[in-house]
Amino acid sequence: MDLRKIVKMKGFSFENKFNQLILIMKKILLILAILVFMACEKKSNVPKDIQWEITKENPNDNLSKNNIEVHLNKKVDQKVLQEIAMEIREDRTQYDRLWIFYHIPNMTEGMAWATTHFTPNLEINIIGSTENQDVKTSKTTDIEGEVLNKWRSEKSLMGATLILFKNSFQKKIMIIKFKDGSKMESEIVESNVNGKVKYQDDNENGEYYILESNGNLGLYVKNGKFDEAIKIE
Repeated sequence: MDLRKIVKMKGFSFENKFNQLILIMKKILLILAILVFMACEKKSNVPKDIQWEITKENPNDNLSKNNIEVHLNKKVDQKVLQEIAMEIREDRTQYDRLWIFYHIPNMTEGMAWATTHFTPNLEINIIGSTENQDVKTSKTTDIEGEVLNKWRSEKSLMGATLILFKNSFQKKIMIIKFKDGSKMESEIVESNVNGKVKYQDDNENGEYYILESNGNLGLYVKNGKFDEAIKIE
């Protein structure tokens, strides 16, 4: 028997087994790396249907203060606000004061729907209306008459619902329902201004409404438009 062939065959077998061992080790290392990554990855308790992102950050190390603006895809409750605030705080523990301002869709820039401020303890404040409050203010079961339209103001009226209806005397009435349960009612006179419908009540501040081409309700004073309430169903 040729010994050189035996050695060569055994050498080939050893090399093959060695390569297999290297491949197995690589797979083990890959699995370990994935497990370490999963262990280190931060687990968020924010519901998956809630999307949020930091749109602006203004840190001031000298004052140990940081102002942050966050955009939400929709309104959330206090529990979710707390979760988001704690996630933001986790990477910014060096600041004594961390002020976080939240904005929602259809809100004018510069207006905050809610805040979560660390000073240094967390304080949560929902300035606008919640989804539950919106459901209550948009109900029309208590209105005696024909409902013509509904809008919601997220800016000047902090989530209040405006409902235009026609009563049994065929008069048009605008009722504003606020998140605290209070409401304001006034008779409306309708006219046309520059091809648009104008609604005027008897207020002393010169305020009036314009039905915009997109179906929203513009809120105006003598100096011009100051808000636009969004049409709702």
